[in-house]
Amino acid sequence: MHKLTIGLLLTTLLISASVLAYQVGTNGQPDPSKPYLMVNLVYNFDVYERPIFFMPKSHPSYVIWLEEKESGYRKSIFVTRKAGKNDWSFAKRRPEAIPVWYGVNKIEKRQNSFDIDAISGATPTDELVQISWQIPDDFKGKAVDLYIEANSSFDFNDHYTRKKGTPGYSGANGQPSLVWKATIEFTNKSFRDISPQLIGHGHLFGENHRLFEDISSITTAALTFQNIRISYVNPSP
Repeated sequence: MHKLTIGLLLTTLLISASVLAYQVGTNGQPDPSKPYLMVNLVYNFDVYERPIFFMPKSHPSYVIWLEEKESGYRKSIFVTRKAGKNDWSFAKRRPEAIPVWYGVNKIEKRQNSFDIDAISGATPTDELVQISWQIPDDFKGKAVDLYIEANSSFDFNDHYTRKKGTPGYSGANGQPSLVWKATIEFTNKSFRDISPQLIGHGHLFGENHRLFEDISSITTAALTFQNIRISYVNPSP
């Protein structure tokens, strides 16, 4: 029994050590004495494909933003740099990367001053990504919808194929971007471990910024993340 306990402990430690955390403070590391939001993403490396067999797996591009329910005010929290700037290594532009947010971003730029460098970062490669965001005073007491849009290249399936000429073919894009949503109230009460729901996908070719609710042809793209957990921490209710 004693040996079994030690074995389980060692296994737990090894698993914990393998899940490295990449921390991203989108407006500086949050002041723990003030309210802040924490989004934890756990990658699902098993579903990512290699562009070519000898190249590393393609990590997802993604963005996180908020929309205040009452006013419709938008605020982006984090976006992977290449997707945010729409500037890619082997393509000048990829409108299909995160097309829903590209539409949101146009509205956001009209609503307030916007600095992409302030919220963008290199795509994290560790298994666990932790993104923190200090809650501005003008969001306190407000209800918001939090959205995550993510897209992994080369994630083809029977509908979104790699065969040219078929309706679902889109070059390297594979399946379209997916969007998750969670509703949050920034009140005096903290909460932990809310999981957003998958609500639809972006346009396969990035021709518009609509959200399409039919996800019946989506397969592995829905498993881009093993887990998404959202926490709101208010240390002084």
